[in-house]
Amino acid sequence: MAGYRAFVRGLPRAVADELGDAAPPHHGAPMGYMTKLWFGNKDLHYECGVYLHRKVIELGLHFESDAMTNLQLLGAFRTRSKLIARRLPTARIEAWDKGWARVWEPLELGSLDERDGAKVAKLLAKYVRVLEPILEDELPADVRWSR
Repeated sequence: MAGYRAFVRGLPRAVADELGDAAPPHHGAPMGYMTKLWFGNKDLHYECGVYLHRKVIELGLHFESDAMTNLQLLGAFRTRSKLIARRLPTARIEAWDKGWARVWEPLELGSLDERDGAKVAKLLAKYVRVLEPILEDELPADVRWSR
């Protein structure tokens, strides 16, 4: 599936288009099989990865900061899990590898054609609209944040 590279490279622009002018500017870093997007701190980013061997796309908000920040944010997001579930019903909130945490979901890997790409961009933009206000509200005071 050679199209996954073009999909990954095009995702930051597609998400920005979905978010429109009302969204703050973001940073994007397509790399190989995944793209990371962030607004104020690269360690707290949205990620979309294409895993061909498992036939899945994983997308969500990742907390890959220091252990204390990750735990604080995990607790804050778990506290708001009912609110999140109303807007993102298939999202999972969990501790993860290396002391990290995430709010994420797996999607069945489709053909990654234009229609599939638009669906993924729309869902990732929805994650940003739902989760970014919570992230900024719950961000510990000592965590670096810059636009």
